[in-house]
Amino acid sequence: MDRRAIPEARSAEGSSGGRLSMGRSTDKEMRLSEQRKYRSWTAQQKIEIVLAGLRGDRSVKEVCREHAISETLYYGWREKLLEGGREMLAGKEERQGERELRRKVAELERALGRKTYELEIAGKLLREWE
Repeated sequence: MDRRAIPEARSAEGSSGGRLSMGRSTDKEMRLSEQRKYRSWTAQQKIEIVLAGLRGDRSVKEVCREHAISETLYYGWREKLLEGGREMLAGKEERQGERELRRKVAELERALGRKTYELEIAGKLLREWE
């Protein structure tokens, strides 16, 4: 039977006829057309992994290898954790300044919306006048 005639029977083979590997090796065979399943981590798991790297008793590389994550992912989680801590520990004045900036941005967005609406109406009237 010709395997090219039935798409489901296709297998991922290299030019040498051997199986192609896609990422980590797993017990389950994975076809090229299958959706890759990504793991999800809870906030608590992320915190525990980052704290394990921050403790210093093991290297970040070892922690990442143990949990099968990339160092880039680890450092991204670490940065988010530290940023959240900075925001929570910021003084009242800093938080008040942020609130004031958010209020000003909302005010400017409303003004931009009004002006956009006015331009649409003016354009419509001008086209009707011509």
